[in-house]
Amino acid sequence: MKKIRSVAFITLMMATVFNFSGCFLIENKIIELDQNVEEAQSNIATQYDNKLRRIPELLSTVKASKNAEIEAMIGTIEARAQAAGQIKLDANTISNPEQMEKFQEAQAELNAGLGRLLAVSEQYPDFKFPDQFTNLMTEIEGANNRITVAQTRYNKAVKEFNTYILSFPGKLCAKDYPKKVMFQMDNVDVTKPVGAMELDFN
Repeated sequence: MKKIRSVAFITLMMATVFNFSGCFLIENKIIELDQNVEEAQSNIATQYDNKLRRIPELLSTVKASKNAEIEAMIGTIEARAQAAGQIKLDANTISNPEQMEKFQEAQAELNAGLGRLLAVSEQYPDFKFPDQFTNLMTEIEGANNRITVAQTRYNKAVKEFNTYILSFPGKLCAKDYPKKVMFQMDNVDVTKPVGAMELDFN
């Protein structure tokens, strides 16, 4: 009887140690994947910030146009840039589907406004947009390209994280780690002019 109890005790202790060490290793893996997501998220946020910093300078190059349509568009883009800047891409946002959707919608609306401004510069050369405008639009295009690359890397990191915490054995130790939200890769390309019918400046 004592031998049976000893075997049962040893078995229980081994199971306890295995469970503890196993969960420890699993959580370490979750932390590693979570940090990969945070790094990717930080890289995207940096590129968005770089883009937003160029917009006031871009708009200042066309404010002297004294054209009612341009002035209305500038006001719209300024408002959209401000709205986009108020939604930070941080750890809370990427774990909240509704907040992530708001972030992407704000960025898409800003891109649409910039696209309309670019269309005007190409369709109405009489406005004589300065060379600096073209240079800044090129920089914003470059920022958008870097954002796309960063989003692709972020989505890959999120897919690995979500797959791990939702499957065995990761789900055994993932209760404190919520799913991350992936980016919808459908951002407006500001370098593609919109049609004249779309130039409503609203």
